[in-house]
Amino acid sequence: MAGFVIAISGGIGAGKTALAEKLAEALHADRVSFGREVRRYAEENGENPKDRSVLQQLGQALVLTQCNQFVERVLAQRPQPRSEHLIVEGVRHVEVLMELKRQLDSKSVHLVHVVTPGSTREQRVMERDDVERRLVARYDNDITEAQVSRILPQYASLTVNGELPIVLQVAQVMQKAAEWSATGSERPEAA
Repeated sequence: MAGFVIAISGGIGAGKTALAEKLAEALHADRVSFGREVRRYAEENGENPKDRSVLQQLGQALVLTQCNQFVERVLAQRPQPRSEHLIVEGVRHVEVLMELKRQLDSKSVHLVHVVTPGSTREQRVMERDDVERRLVARYDNDITEAQVSRILPQYASLTVNGELPIVLQVAQVMQKAAEWSATGSERPEAA
């Protein structure tokens, strides 16, 4: 397989991290994370890295004020590439996707969007973050979530059902990855 980048997007609790981890294993790929960078930035600036509202605000601010540096710092999580493939977890803004494509112009960047029903995502977030339903609803009303649900899917090379067992999600992406590798194709900018 020729080297490529798989960027993963999806709503809060959609299953992005689980998919990214399993794809990294299956492809023997390096993995970087926008969420990890936002949590690091929160901690560095005296903010609570476990407060999702804080993370949403910081992520939005980083995209608006320093998108290119934000993407550079995420890509720097991979100082010495060990693999020809890269998994980029947590793309939540179209500006970030475009900047990724610009910075990785020698690679084929493919967006995989994870779609998971709101009730499933809500349950996952309530259990994982130990928060109440009303707080999850507030997270979902953040401006970032509008991009995730309405804009980013238009750029997706593949949409995956986040309720499927993870092995089936990975198999779906691996099948598409074989096509990407064989053709070297890249999806057009947007519909």
